[in-house]
Amino acid sequence: MAKNKNIQKSERESLNIKDRLFETLKTSMPEAFSEGKVNWDKLRRALGEHLDTSADKFNFTWAGKAQAITNVLIPSKATLRPDKKESVKFDESENLFIEGDNLEVLKLLQKSYFEQVKMIYIDPPYNTGNDFVYKDDFKSPLKNYLEQSGQVDSEGNRLSTNTQASGRFHSDWLSMMYPRLKLAWNLLRHDGIIFISIDDNEVSHLRMLMNEIFGEENFLALMVWRKKAGGDAGANYFYVEQEYILAFAKDISQIPKLHQKLTDEQLKEYKNPDNDPRGLWKPVDYSAPTTNNNPNQMYTITVPSGKKYTKRWSNIKEKFEQLLKDNRIWFGKDGNSPPRRKTFLNEKDGMTPRTLIYNLCLNSKGNDEMEEIFNAKVFDFPKPNKLIKHLISIVSDNKQDDIILDFFAGSGTAAHAVLIQNQEDEGNRKFILVQMPEPIDSKSDIYKAGYKTIADIAKERIRRVLKGYGDHKAIDDGFKVFKLDKSNYYDNLFEYDPEKSNEENEKAFQDYLNKAQKELFPAKINEIDIVYESIIKEGLNLNAKIEETKIGQNKVYKVADSERELFICLDEKLSDSAIGALTAKEYKEKIFICFDGALTDSDKANLALNLTLKTI
Repeated sequence: MAKNKNIQKSERESLNIKDRLFETLKTSMPEAFSEGKVNWDKLRRALGEHLDTSADKFNFTWAGKAQAITNVLIPSKATLRPDKKESVKFDESENLFIEGDNLEVLKLLQKSYFEQVKMIYIDPPYNTGNDFVYKDDFKSPLKNYLEQSGQVDSEGNRLSTNTQASGRFHSDWLSMMYPRLKLAWNLLRHDGIIFISIDDNEVSHLRMLMNEIFGEENFLALMVWRKKAGGDAGANYFYVEQEYILAFAKDISQIPKLHQKLTDEQLKEYKNPDNDPRGLWKPVDYSAPTTNNNPNQMYTITVPSGKKYTKRWSNIKEKFEQLLKDNRIWFGKDGNSPPRRKTFLNEKDGMTPRTLIYNLCLNSKGNDEMEEIFNAKVFDFPKPNKLIKHLISIVSDNKQDDIILDFFAGSGTAAHAVLIQNQEDEGNRKFILVQMPEPIDSKSDIYKAGYKTIADIAKERIRRVLKGYGDHKAIDDGFKVFKLDKSNYYDNLFEYDPEKSNEENEKAFQDYLNKAQKELFPAKINEIDIVYESIIKEGLNLNAKIEETKIGQNKVYKVADSERELFICLDEKLSDSAIGALTAKEYKEKIFICFDGALTDSDKANLALNLTLKTI
């Protein structure tokens, strides 16, 4: 019997980046292919003048770059397990907190959130020699994470630090950052923007890395944030007051003009001395710039007092007369002053963002926030939520359901900022936070208070912000907690032995499967875990609605997001009544997932005539 394309194995891994790149190239440049493979000669001809064939060219490289690129291309076989106990309003909220290694998590998010994220903010390790730097292992990434998440010595000191003595100080950091930023690029919308906090240690290398991944033409700004003020104690040469925020667009041609909210001081400039029905306004100089030499803008204006002013103005005379007729010109209270144009507050989107963030907030404010929330010192200088709120307000307005992603979540400042910003402007933004359960120093007060990892602190911070703390009101929202873990699928759990031949590994794999399948039914599975693994592997949103229903005599999970719908049955056998029902018109071209042994071959063939059948 010929193979039916509507009978498939359910998805077992995250998006295969290589396959997507291949299909994209094949679609856009079919002339570069021969018999389904890339033909390099044809590709060169197709690229023509856009191909750089010179021997000497600029190249940014480091020891370990090839492996870092490989890390991007290897799909993840892991899963995300829901944790309703640690969540708040799990079934209602669309905010996500994911506990796990961000490299694996970013891979798992590729199918579901490809080009869906409006803004990314990250505050990665600065590579000071003392901070935690992820040690990736592309051969066994999940096993590496499960081991690494508990890397502390008997004194509670972190073992995964990157010191100068390693011999590849900058290279190791770049190898850690490259695959994460490459995957982040995939998740950004075409009009999306990424902000990265960094200090002097790696700012130059990060800029070059971002140029390579995002393209130097998509560079937006290197913002300077004044993070501290005061004395110079301990400074040998210069007292460092600043950090940097590097900003890149996914596609700068898709970015609208950016605005930032006016400050309280700027708002005070808007008044309404003539009771204009259009509301508050401020006068702006109507003179033309000194560089303007347009003769048509040189003329005489007679003000109400009769005084005459002759100079080059911002507009030609006809435009001035239109503005005057519309009561948009101000001559002062006495009518004797040179003309100034009225700029109305309700017509102004805000001001152009500045690269110098000087008087917004200091790093110490982050400490104050955490102490107010927990009534105890928690971290040294977490980012203040006001800083991230400032960035959100530049990129995201309150009219969109924008997703804000932070995959170096730390204490959860980004979630705090999103929740407060939504509260202030009635927005509907959603956050996705990713944080490794990095151990906390066992000697610290916060550890003694019951919080063992940074992820624990971040989750508790979000809960307390939602409940309200200090003078801050409660927020009617919540968040879902997921945790990175091994796959629920037995075939994903088998580990190939590099010391054995392919034939030996294949036989061991088949023996393993035969044994595993006997243990699969029915009580040893957690159904909702498998449902969520199907959701993430099939590419549905993690906020997809899950409805428990019946098809025939079988329990079925109906899963739907805004784009797709699928049905999952985890019963050991499908009843005749269910098989009959699934041939109905309402299931035409739907995706139905069940265990491979739940159907006979003939039943599979019959169902595949009406729908797409995927087996576990």
